[in-house]
Amino acid sequence: MITLPLTHHLHILQLEGYSPPRFLRWWLTHPLDFQTPIKTTLKYTPKAKRLLVLSIFSASLLITLSYIYLSLPTTLLISLLLFFFPYPLLFFALLLIKPYEIINLHRTIANTSQTIASYPNLIVIGITGSYGKTSTKDFLYHLLDHHHYSLKTPASYNTIFGIAKAISLELTSKVDSFICEYGAYVRGEIKQLTRMVPPDYAILTAIGPQHLERFKTLHNTTLAKFELIDAVIPQNALVNLDNYHIRHHLEKHSSYQDINTYSFKYKKATFYVSQYQLTSTGSSFTIKYKGESYPYSTHLFGTSNLENLVAAISMCLLLKVPRATITKALTTLKPAPNRLEIKTINQATVIDNTYSSNVEGFTSIINDLKPLKGKKALITPGIVELGQQTTPIHHQIGKQAATVFDTIILVGQSPRTLALEKAIRSTHPSTTITYLTSPSDYWPTVRTLSQTHSWILLENDLPDNY
Repeated sequence: MITLPLTHHLHILQLEGYSPPRFLRWWLTHPLDFQTPIKTTLKYTPKAKRLLVLSIFSASLLITLSYIYLSLPTTLLISLLLFFFPYPLLFFALLLIKPYEIINLHRTIANTSQTIASYPNLIVIGITGSYGKTSTKDFLYHLLDHHHYSLKTPASYNTIFGIAKAISLELTSKVDSFICEYGAYVRGEIKQLTRMVPPDYAILTAIGPQHLERFKTLHNTTLAKFELIDAVIPQNALVNLDNYHIRHHLEKHSSYQDINTYSFKYKKATFYVSQYQLTSTGSSFTIKYKGESYPYSTHLFGTSNLENLVAAISMCLLLKVPRATITKALTTLKPAPNRLEIKTINQATVIDNTYSSNVEGFTSIINDLKPLKGKKALITPGIVELGQQTTPIHHQIGKQAATVFDTIILVGQSPRTLALEKAIRSTHPSTTITYLTSPSDYWPTVRTLSQTHSWILLENDLPDNY
């Protein structure tokens, strides 16, 4: 379906976080794309409305002035250019609202910090990471809410305005614990968030190449994520010792020697997973903490889910939540939608991990599936925002996937999927590889595969701007 270029470009600009450089990069590769996005719709937020009104006003003013001072053919040409290529209008509108946004930003931070300060008994638990933070937040909320009244930031609300909105609408004196997700694309953003909502406890789930296009280097990513850890005392911080970048940062700085860690690999961790087992119906595992063993079982599937769950349980133990409360809460714990969510279609167990994808999670679930019996299929468009690492990372994943999956469906032709195909064919030439070009064919393809395969992994679902 074709839509007006202005609203279409505004939608893409919104998906790109209102970043002019990122939007311009998209436009240079889609100069005549006016197709309505099918996965999401334009959210008419106050900012989107302001940009739309200012763009229309600017276009009307330019056309009026050209009609008064220039010839009619020139006016018609300007009108056509502005209609089909409205991105200069959007850039100008962004420039016009910048002063207001700066004022509104500081006002929002001040008002929200005052609100938080008005609840002196409130425990704020901050969570960040390149991946796993939303699932960890959801798991921790589920466990804590069985212990006392808890609140979390909804969905992926992890920016100043998203967090502020959640606090203004939902935080009351009844809340004992507020679980806040802190997001960032550049250094300094999390530090700004911690000034607005100072955390008492903090969890760092992982550091990886996600959003490397924005952070530029993993060193920048590490420093950005540790801004949350630096906002609390070491005894109230919890980090994933299995993550190389986190572990390396801890080793370089003696100030982190009292920090709490969780791990599946290192016995020296504060919370060590001594054993775990995965089945199609769930998982079981044991955490060792202060010389005691804590056995648990859950309906969640996948090592990545277990890592996030162990982080949540570890924080509960730090907060002295009773063991019986944690065990009872686990019986009703479910994965977040589209995050390693298990579904049954015909004879196949479908692992729906389409919410997002990251390198560690992708390789982890492939390893989880490797020892399981049955014919396996993979459907994926690859992983986005890996910058210059796009091709080598997808080569690595492709070689790994080729040894596990009998059938691989690649969604769309891109540098990601072409790199996957090349690696798969060089590693295992007999693997069946096909491309899926139409979104409408996605679920019919899944249903067809489910008649002949035992396992189907759906890894990532690209947003409309990719």
